[in-house]
Amino acid sequence: MKRAILNVIFIFFFLTGNLFSSQITYEEILDNPSDLQLNLNYAKQQQNSGNIKLTIATLERLSMLYPENLDIKLYLLSILIEMDSSVKVDLMVRTLMNDPNTTDETKKVIAGLLSNTKKEKKEKQKSKWFAYLDLKYSHTEEDNISGVTKSKKNLQENNLLPYPQIDNRLVVEYDKTYTKAAALTLGKNINDTSSMFLNFGLDSNTINKKIKGDSDVVSSSVSYFKILGNHYLSPYFYWNRPNYRKQEDSNSKGVGINNTLIINEKSNINYSLGFANTSYDNNLTFSTANESNSDVYSSFLRYNYNVTNKIQLGAKIILNRTETLKEFDSFDTNGFSILYSQILPFGTLKFKNTYLQNNYDDKETFISTSITRNDESLVTSISLEGQINQILPVLKTLNKDNSIFYSFNLKQSDVSSNIANHDILRNFITFGLTKRINLNVQ
Repeated sequence: MKRAILNVIFIFFFLTGNLFSSQITYEEILDNPSDLQLNLNYAKQQQNSGNIKLTIATLERLSMLYPENLDIKLYLLSILIEMDSSVKVDLMVRTLMNDPNTTDETKKVIAGLLSNTKKEKKEKQKSKWFAYLDLKYSHTEEDNISGVTKSKKNLQENNLLPYPQIDNRLVVEYDKTYTKAAALTLGKNINDTSSMFLNFGLDSNTINKKIKGDSDVVSSSVSYFKILGNHYLSPYFYWNRPNYRKQEDSNSKGVGINNTLIINEKSNINYSLGFANTSYDNNLTFSTANESNSDVYSSFLRYNYNVTNKIQLGAKIILNRTETLKEFDSFDTNGFSILYSQILPFGTLKFKNTYLQNNYDDKETFISTSITRNDESLVTSISLEGQINQILPVLKTLNKDNSIFYSFNLKQSDVSSNIANHDILRNFITFGLTKRINLNVQ
């Protein structure tokens, strides 16, 4: 219906110019920034090609150049409604309704656009339950899976000893991990401002050479989402159950709350508070496993700034507290991370650096009677993710619903510690594919 109204509004433009006779280049627009017909044709051309952001930018510029041209403003309003940009829509509707040049007929057209939008939203609300299944596969290569120290030595009873010999079974440097996973998400739209989600997952992790570390992980979580003014609140609870080969098994439970505060279109603040408990299982092989039980209190505060519609900068402050039955395994964490994110034609590119300090409560006397452990870590990652069609357009015929996603990640973890045993450098490369199946629960 919106499209029909839009065609009526701009029938004049369609009759006075052939929008598809030739492709208009951006250079032509730069040479003729005030040419009304050329710029309108260019806006329509970008809309047809899916470049809505550039369509909006062109129409906003034309609206400033021709402030009395209501047709341009209506065209821009219809695009903003289609983009569901509520802040800009509200501002533009108020401006048009208060403009003495806006005729009664134009006001009726605006009311029609808004009315049809509300009807479409109501139609979408008829199916309040939704569900989808994600089938995932990833391949990770790591150059130091056993955590061989930088000095190739370990500290024991105040003495530096050679690190155990690499045998490609128990102690391995380079290795590969294959992960096959399925994750089911059930969701319910409670009303226009709230919803809830249930997640269930199963991961199977297989290591190529190292005989320890293979695992199956069962996971579940429930979360609630609520919009309160400019606040986007999300409390959550999760439970994970890893089943390791030749290692201790455990249960992890966690609860917390996230909130994003929208300051304006350019910036927002995101913060979180959380608590997690990990309990290990004692058995005949691991009779003291429960001594590694831990409680983790976590928090962070992040500021995000949208440089443009496609570029975001983020800075995060991190504060955590980990408590275990062993004092020498209890520690405080503080640090920060910096994120750069950019939307590209072939996916979303992210650069992230995270710096952390871990200050431990007590000495591990079996290792050293004089040194209390302190670590500093720097984790650097570069990732690219998006729809597979964006990097392999030839697959569009097989992936018509854009439901296959790819991911690529490079990561380096550099931990510097005053205890040689924890002074470790690792590098990772991960490739992943995800197939999403919409289950259309009614």
